[in-house]
Amino acid sequence: MHASYYHKAHACIMVFDVQRKITYKNLSTWYTELREFRPEIPCIVVANKIDADIKMTQKSFSFARKFSLPLYFVSAADGTNVVKLFSDAIRLAVSYKQNSRDFMDEVLQELENISLEQEEEDMLHKERRGRVESPSPS
Repeated sequence: MHASYYHKAHACIMVFDVQRKITYKNLSTWYTELREFRPEIPCIVVANKIDADIKMTQKSFSFARKFSLPLYFVSAADGTNVVKLFSDAIRLAVSYKQNSRDFMDEVLQELENISLEQEEEDMLHKERRGRVESPSPS
């Protein structure tokens, strides 16, 4: 993936398909890449398609345990745990955004503030020029 996919992310949901082992094996690569660009954001691991094999919910997946990440068993097809997953991810993201001590987040916030200040200055200049350039009614 490209670094822009992680730009301004405040949480990550990493999903693997319980029926496709390769997706589980890819988690390590994805996680390493994520941490390169966003070292501090909260991350959730999701085992999807449990509707196809409910016995998968009894399995222990070492990846989530190894990195102390929450693991959700979901079914996008029948909706099992989907709302809970997204509610928890949103809660984690909001908390992270409000309390971030990540250097890159601080830099990005400063850049946004500079952009907003510049936009405000530009608007004021345009307004002033508009008043000066407008002919006064006689």
